[in-house]
Amino acid sequence: MTEQVHSKKNVLITGASGLIGSALAPFLSGRGYTVHLLQRTPSKTAPYWNIEQQEIHLNGAPEPDIIIHLAGLNIGASRWTKAVKQKIVDSRIHSTQLLVDHINSSKTPPSLFICASAIGFYGDKGQQTVDEASPVGNHFVSQLAEKWERVSQQVKQPNTRVVNLRTGIVLNKKGGALAKMLTPFKMGVGGRIGSGKQMMSWIDLQDELNAILFIIKEQQLTGPINLVSPVAVSNQTFSSTLAKVLKRPCLFPLPAPVVKLIFAQMGEELLLSSTHVQPTKLLQAGFKFEYASLEKSLKQQLA
Repeated sequence: MTEQVHSKKNVLITGASGLIGSALAPFLSGRGYTVHLLQRTPSKTAPYWNIEQQEIHLNGAPEPDIIIHLAGLNIGASRWTKAVKQKIVDSRIHSTQLLVDHINSSKTPPSLFICASAIGFYGDKGQQTVDEASPVGNHFVSQLAEKWERVSQQVKQPNTRVVNLRTGIVLNKKGGALAKMLTPFKMGVGGRIGSGKQMMSWIDLQDELNAILFIIKEQQLTGPINLVSPVAVSNQTFSSTLAKVLKRPCLFPLPAPVVKLIFAQMGEELLLSSTHVQPTKLLQAGFKFEYASLEKSLKQQLA
């Protein structure tokens, strides 16, 4: 592997209060990057944006060499009513369009635009293995991811590299799916969801951060890139492994009809769908996962 040195180090991050963004900002700062956070709250001194009015105010911060766009309404926060789904779409599309317009009109455009996406792009594929070359699915989350990526790819600056992070389930005990699972499993009432056969493509938060840094440095990487461990597991295996690490039983399944009753479409697409994803582009570029093993990841998270 020939590592490219990225000499331009001013980074602008959106969504810095989220699970990934809150860890990414100090991670990059500790590696010599100057990180600025694009916040929603108006300020006279810090960069902020007004997405509704399509305005970005850098307030003296330098034009970024790298933009990392992670902002978007939490897709799993509530049941997907028609209104909620529209807000989920708008939060991603409008913010991305604003950044794309900013890049296209800039006299000093960034050399790299990283835009979040998700493995939901592939939809429910059962036991079939998919990678970046696989087609889009036909679920709500699939069409959302496809549209999100399509907007980001409207960057017209010839020297701006565009990357879409198709991230899987990010494991960190402080937030996301793992944090929500810990309470019932610690109480001894955890178990598989539905049949337990659905595949879960996951990534340790540390590998997520390492992969983003790797993408920044490896300038040949463009387009969609899957950020998942190369070892996907079934929901049953995930549940059993988590119970083992916590030294608790794994006896109480959450039946599929109950999931559908409580969560409706959101439950079907986020909890019952099966997506077995491979990080082909990362592996071919020489990226090394620190936590490819689920048990290793969970042990270090929960130690």
